[in-house]
Amino acid sequence: MEENMYDFYNKHYIVTDAQGRITDGWSDGPFPDRDADGAVCMNEQGGYQFRLFPGGEENPALSTGEGVPLYCWDGETVVPRTAEEIQADLAAMLPDPLEAAKEAKLAELSAACNAAVVAGCDVVLADGAAGHISLTPEDQINLTAALAGVEGGAEAYPYHLDGELCASYPAADIQAMAQAATAHKLYHTTYYNHLAVWVRRCESVEQVQPVVYGAELPGDLAEHMAGVLATAEGAERPGGAG
Repeated sequence: MEENMYDFYNKHYIVTDAQGRITDGWSDGPFPDRDADGAVCMNEQGGYQFRLFPGGEENPALSTGEGVPLYCWDGETVVPRTAEEIQADLAAMLPDPLEAAKEAKLAELSAACNAAVVAGCDVVLADGAAGHISLTPEDQINLTAALAGVEGGAEAYPYHLDGELCASYPAADIQAMAQAATAHKLYHTTYYNHLAVWVRRCESVEQVQPVVYGAELPGDLAEHMAGVLATAEGAERPGGAG
């Protein structure tokens, strides 16, 4: 049976982007209820299945496997895009090497910062004994609870140093642990923040690679970080601001 027997036709529609590239196409035969608002009716006397060209392939592929349009609409007809145009679009889809390097470096530095925080810090107790506390998220919650307990009036609170059994520590020791933990976390998060600024200001992949956790900051960033930490330290001293 001929598709247009009895002079019955289907309309064929295409959708284009701002550059005239065809991004979609269909026939109202299989899709009679599809919204054609904003689409171009390229053929009002088409067959049941969508075609770009008379007698051409039914429902042809409109883009490469990467999603680059294969055809464009010049306002009157469908025009195959040149290999050069398609290659240019493919190249534009590739990530910028510098931005990709920065993104990877920031993820690397963030992971290193988190590991440094979790590893914890040394603490000196009221009697002069030294120990180490880990600062996993759970440890930080537990230490916050212990600090709240002694600040609420408890003379002692259960806690533990790494490798030691849980014990009841006097308020002064709990406060010393909390202060050491706060300073430790502040140092590493502030250091990471300044490393991130260093990475974002890099102008080449070669400049990004040497930025590693533990590296000495550039002069201006080192000075700024020192000022931030000094301000925080002053605020924590008796009589300090805050």
